[in-house]
Amino acid sequence: MTTDISGTVADRQRTRAGRRAASPGAASQVSPPRQRRPALAALALLLIVGGALVAGLLAVRMDSRVPVLVAARDIEPGAKISADDLRTARVASEGLDLIDEEFAEDVVGTYATTSIPANTLLDQRMLATDDPVPPGRAIVSVPLGGKVAPGRISEGDVVQVIRTTATDASSKPEVIGTGYVLEVSEPSTDDLGAATEGPIADLLVLDDAALSVLDAVQSEEVALAITDTGQKPDIPLQGPSE
Repeated sequence: MTTDISGTVADRQRTRAGRRAASPGAASQVSPPRQRRPALAALALLLIVGGALVAGLLAVRMDSRVPVLVAARDIEPGAKISADDLRTARVASEGLDLIDEEFAEDVVGTYATTSIPANTLLDQRMLATDDPVPPGRAIVSVPLGGKVAPGRISEGDVVQVIRTTATDASSKPEVIGTGYVLEVSEPSTDDLGAATEGPIADLLVLDDAALSVLDAVQSEEVALAITDTGQKPDIPLQGPSE
């Protein structure tokens, strides 16, 4: 009796092939582990440390800010300071002559020695305990631009205030009066450093000349001519009729 074993052998071969395929040695080669990147790890650590240092410096700077007095609105030269003229702001005031918030009561009742725009940090040079405007005199502010010779006029100068254009075209420029330069303010700038306002000269003039000077300033018809330097505020002044 003959037994056909071809089918059985074939079955066994297929079984062995299946076992070999399922064995660990026949599995696909495992990818090697990823290489570590020490440079990236060091950079991440540096960023973390740098961020912590920046945060610490900001905290220190915030701690060094102190509340100081600020002009809450525009204050005219010679004006008496009231509580409504003041507000506070926190700034780093080291090396500056700014006035701490705790002295607010002392500032109320003093006088502005110059024109103080709103939001200006107050310092001691802007204020006086005595009225800086003697009887019969007034303080006017004259922008120093164009024909007013900016950069040449300084505190202590005596100037002629001149109206450069009259209503009658045939008229010559006229002298409105003389003035004493109390102070010349620095030009103001914005956050980008661009000039927003030029320098301003605060002049002490006679009462009867003040309105004429302000009118000439408003119509941009004013010019200043220096006649003397290094003088005191009590120097005699002249009005338009003298």
